[in-house]
Amino acid sequence: MHEWFSVEVARERNADILAEARKRSLARLAPRKAAWPVLRARVARRVFAFALALEREETWKAVWEKLEAPRHP
Repeated sequence: MHEWFSVEVARERNADILAEARKRSLARLAPRKAAWPVLRARVARRVFAFALALEREETWKAVWEKLEAPRHP
């Protein structure tokens, strides 16, 4: 009597598992945000903090000029 019900529950569970697996595989294929700008910003902040700790005036100007320099693709 309960065999039919357990078979249906198992089928639904398998279908849910397969749907979740498809979502995850599609999510892996989606384009990701480039890591380079994030890394560049993090390094720039650390260099800036280090420069301020060493020589406030001259180093700050040098780092600021470097940060304001035009980026070439």
